[in-house]
Amino acid sequence: MSDSIILNLKRVIKGILPIIIFVLILSFILKIDTSTVIRFLSSSIFVLVGLTLFTTGCDISLNVIGKKISNILIKKKNLNLILITCFFLGTFITMLEPEFLTIGYETRNIPTNLLLISVSLSIGLFLTLAIYRILKKISLRYILIISYLIIFFLLFIADFSIVPFAFDVASVVVGSISASFILSFGGNFTKCAKTNGFGILSLTSIGPIIILLILSIIYKPSIVYDSDPILKRLGFFNTLKDNFTQVFFSLLLIVIVYLIFLRVAKKINKKENRKIVIGLIMVLVGITLFLTGGDVGYFKIAYLIGNKLNSVNELIIVIIGGVLGFFISKIEPTIKVLINYVDNVTNGGIKDHFLENCLCLGVSISIMLSLYRVMNGYSVMIFLIPTYFLAILFAFFTPDSFLGLAFDAGGVVTGSFVSSFLIPLLIGVASNLSNSYLTEAFGVMALISIIPVIILEIVGMIYNIEIQEIDYKQLDDRIIEYD
Repeated sequence: MSDSIILNLKRVIKGILPIIIFVLILSFILKIDTSTVIRFLSSSIFVLVGLTLFTTGCDISLNVIGKKISNILIKKKNLNLILITCFFLGTFITMLEPEFLTIGYETRNIPTNLLLISVSLSIGLFLTLAIYRILKKISLRYILIISYLIIFFLLFIADFSIVPFAFDVASVVVGSISASFILSFGGNFTKCAKTNGFGILSLTSIGPIIILLILSIIYKPSIVYDSDPILKRLGFFNTLKDNFTQVFFSLLLIVIVYLIFLRVAKKINKKENRKIVIGLIMVLVGITLFLTGGDVGYFKIAYLIGNKLNSVNELIIVIIGGVLGFFISKIEPTIKVLINYVDNVTNGGIKDHFLENCLCLGVSISIMLSLYRVMNGYSVMIFLIPTYFLAILFAFFTPDSFLGLAFDAGGVVTGSFVSSFLIPLLIGVASNLSNSYLTEAFGVMALISIIPVIILEIVGMIYNIEIQEIDYKQLDDRIIEYD
């Protein structure tokens, strides 16, 4: 275990060091106050330790639990039991995902309980659909295309004010804990069915978007954004306590379900369970420290950087935002979870560095487009509609091996850490331009969720063309030899 901790620590240091250096340089140039910089550096230690513990703990706890529960279900050979369990897990894990309950306080006109229950049920429903698709070997392509066509259609008729909020909610509900569990849980079903293992997260994250767009048509809600973004979460002990409580109950549900299945299967390995307990403690401490570090130290400095960039040339602001977006996404836990899952599923066939850079590039382009949009007063729909159209169009030509991965990427890049840095950065820039800066700045998550999808679809199409060319050349060589 110590070797794994050291390896993960090196990876995290490699990921976090560039963002620390770049932020310090910007802080010096923009004359950010010393106390904020010290808070940022202190929080970076929490982020560093937290992410190291989380990634190490996931491998020996959440991943193992997910696989064991799915193994027990597979051995039962009862489709109805599998689907009911999927629905239950998806629904209740969502309810206990850290930060999920806060979304109910940001809307008016939609009853809070209805909103929370509807979003939770949508996750359960789409997780069930994802597993059913795997077991019945239904093409992911058609489900994704139909689902995104529904979203594309709803974008035109839904209440505009809820569109950015809907994508922000999707980024919250598929968090680091639920993503880790869902991927490990669903991975075994793909092995059982001998089918492509990608697409589980992509389908799971679609549910909240569709249900919120539908609710906006019925209730005509208004979104209440935080009126004081600078002071959103600066109290260290209160933030630490809140994050610990939310993470604890999220993990507790998983443990309870695991114990129930162990009791049913009557297979209790005490040595293995002790290792799982250690891993769960590491996850609990790790993600709590990670989230607290991001909330307390990164939120404010991101806002101040954006706020003080008003005297800089517009092109420079866009470039700075792109660089920040690229490096901040390198330490997003949900991205790490997906990369590890892809590495396991493909046995290293898709290089983790290549995949990580594609995702980070997608985030970078998204934040640059968002900054350009905010500074020029353009509606997010001007960018959102064409990008969704391209994602749907490219889905017809992207090979299956890349299609599910591409849309999975859209479900993980909008994690809690990316949002806690990039949203305040946008708010800071927008605060110099408009009185309604809070409303105008939101929507970055919507773009971040779709641009990486397009990038990986393009990579998939290029890969497919190259494979066809290689096959053709090999066939042509054989013809020449026989001549």
